[in-house]
Amino acid sequence: MTHPAPTNCPPPALKHLKKPELGLTDKITYSRRCIKPVLSTSIDRDVVANISDPLFTSRTEIDLTSCDVPIHLDKCDPLPLRVPSPYPKSTYPHLIFGVATSYQRFEESLASFSFWLSGSRAKIVGVVSDAFEKPRDLEALEALYAEYDIEARFIKPMRASLSVSENHFTIIRDLVREAKPETQWIGILDDDTFFPSLHRLSTALDTIDHTQPAYVGALSEDFKAVRNFGYMAFGGAGVFLSPPLARHLEPKLEKCLDEAKFHEGDALIRDCVYRESHTKLTLLPDLQQMDLGKDAAGFYEGGRNPLSLHHWKSWYHSPVTLMSTITHVCGDCFLQRWRMGEKTVFTNGYSVVEYRDGLRHLELDKMEATWSAADSGYDFSIGPLRNKMPPEKKKSYKLLDAEVLPDGGLRQTYVFKGRKPEDQHEVLELIWEGSRTGVLRSKPG
Repeated sequence: MTHPAPTNCPPPALKHLKKPELGLTDKITYSRRCIKPVLSTSIDRDVVANISDPLFTSRTEIDLTSCDVPIHLDKCDPLPLRVPSPYPKSTYPHLIFGVATSYQRFEESLASFSFWLSGSRAKIVGVVSDAFEKPRDLEALEALYAEYDIEARFIKPMRASLSVSENHFTIIRDLVREAKPETQWIGILDDDTFFPSLHRLSTALDTIDHTQPAYVGALSEDFKAVRNFGYMAFGGAGVFLSPPLARHLEPKLEKCLDEAKFHEGDALIRDCVYRESHTKLTLLPDLQQMDLGKDAAGFYEGGRNPLSLHHWKSWYHSPVTLMSTITHVCGDCFLQRWRMGEKTVFTNGYSVVEYRDGLRHLELDKMEATWSAADSGYDFSIGPLRNKMPPEKKKSYKLLDAEVLPDGGLRQTYVFKGRKPEDQHEVLELIWEGSRTGVLRSKPG
């Protein structure tokens, strides 16, 4: 059971553990480890690195409500880990994004949008789907986004009768009008599409010629969804049109809408592209639709390096902004994996997992089928899969908090809450040293 702690408890080094959103028990078991990033240009993300030492060597019992008992934390011994370099500081004025959703959801989505849009100089155009239903202050919404250094333009739908899905399609017209001479890619997203890094997205799109008609995206991970909805760029992963193709489609939007057999937004885009042009779908690896229900742990712990994420606050729940904060320290190290000692796997930004039976026979090259309805229909995209591990054999500390520190480092908080409400919570914290100063650099090769 949790209770509010006195304002002067615990000591300053642990005050962040009082955050209500963490929901920790009054008494916790606490461990921490300092991480010294060793920057390298030769990281193979498909390889799970072996670290012989255990990640955590000692644990301390702490009462977060007690001011009478002194808390002595063990010395935070640094552990060197080889990681990629931080992403270069850059801006992305050549990217423009479009989203169609309600006024309220635009307000609610600001926190996740700001993670990857703030200060980027990429523009977002929003069609406010309920703008005709009641008075909406679109200028106030633009001002709110501007407070987060996001260039945003919010507009009413093309027609009052259009559904959100249809607005997802007709936003092509608004994006063409808002595009600039330097625009290279027009992205059409859901309001829960999330990019861990615009740098990685932009670099991936650079492999495709934006001066030619191009229709870019990803299929669902679930072959049943592909069979039901067809071969198309699924909207939640992000649909990208080159300006030449978008300009070609823009005068044909009404025709495509009137002739449509399917009125889902991504299906409307696909059918209009295929009927009104010779352009075909170009698949961009690592855009993720994330059609995974209830528990996506297997995906996140499976060694992937996603360009986009989706469904993270509906089909399953993961704090993607907190998870991705590690990219500020070491770029592509998000979801990088290490074996620690004989029983532990650390997936950076997501979890620390202790396996009861050890790692000797654990097939880490296969993704654990943790989500509902996981079957062979996923093999073509994210397989091969291995069976879901029983909870008594897998103790998972999930990332619940991440905070950039004044020195440029990062504190990650991983928590195990057990299966019973009365179980005492266990907290593991990793303190990452700022990677721009005082960092070790590995030798080339």
